[in-house]
Amino acid sequence: MDETDKLIALYSHTGERLLELIRTLESGSYTRRRKERILKQIDEILAELTDGAAQSMSELLAESYKAGSQEAASSLIAQGMPENQVNTALEPIIHQQAVQAIMDDTFFRILEATDNMSQDAKLRVEEIVRTATERMLTEGFSRREATKEAVAKMTEQGITGIVAKNGARIPADKYMNGVVQYNLRKAHVTGAENTIVQNGLDLVYVNYVGITCEYCAKYQGRVYSISGADPRFPKLEIRPPYHAHCVHSISAWIEEYQTPDEVERMLAASNRPFTDNRTESNIRRYNEIQRDKARKNETRKQWLRYKAVLPNDTPNLRQFASQKARKTAKYTELQELYRKANATIKAEG
Repeated sequence: MDETDKLIALYSHTGERLLELIRTLESGSYTRRRKERILKQIDEILAELTDGAAQSMSELLAESYKAGSQEAASSLIAQGMPENQVNTALEPIIHQQAVQAIMDDTFFRILEATDNMSQDAKLRVEEIVRTATERMLTEGFSRREATKEAVAKMTEQGITGIVAKNGARIPADKYMNGVVQYNLRKAHVTGAENTIVQNGLDLVYVNYVGITCEYCAKYQGRVYSISGADPRFPKLEIRPPYHAHCVHSISAWIEEYQTPDEVERMLAASNRPFTDNRTESNIRRYNEIQRDKARKNETRKQWLRYKAVLPNDTPNLRQFASQKARKTAKYTELQELYRKANATIKAEG
């Protein structure tokens, strides 16, 4: 499990911890003091998450920015620029400020997710107590029975990380996975761009990906002028990444190392209308890939949960997916280990 997966697993594991904490109300023997203790535990769990996520993300962003810078420098050399003329020094002020700006935005997202997780978990506790009490008084349920049903209903879904504009509640691990991937790619692109500018260049190329989404299709495969000083090419106003999980980046495009035919081709490609020009077959293939990704993501999310709780017993993702698909004895055994581990966590909570 790489460091990015560990960060996402941290959210998956924290979500499970909060749900298990809420499930401790199942006994029905709750008091005001016990409820306050649970609310305090929610704060403690999320404070630990925030600190861990911020530290991990800061390190990952610095690494991604450096990788983007190194990739840009390598591209300059590959195109023909003499190696001894390529400025690869990460000048402290420019680069540190760039990384910090991305970290500031990321930290805001981390706090936003933490706040939503806190509100969601605490509201579930309050709702369980309210619903159980109401059913005891109006429907004659025992305290234990009413509470158990309320807990089951309130723990069906993962803890909310963000509420979308349409009102959909997105689980914290899914939301933060998008936040992490987007900002790591942004750091990579920013590192590349600043290194390109640092070497006195202005033209950059956004890579072409054959099978891509409608939005990315409008911008990929073009040369842009960073400053807008070269009127032959569009100005780089909208930079990749264009969305979470975007695979687009930029690299230097040095005209003097291009053939006349390539310059003409790129002028035409760069100035085409900003519209989706994908073929019907590419669109169909993209939709097929997205459906397949959705299925694989469910397995990956499950793997992250298992890896967070059973780091030494859970195999790598490929083996896990294979065992799950074939419903092997090892997978069944791992499921039982996971169930017991969560039961232990619940009892200790």
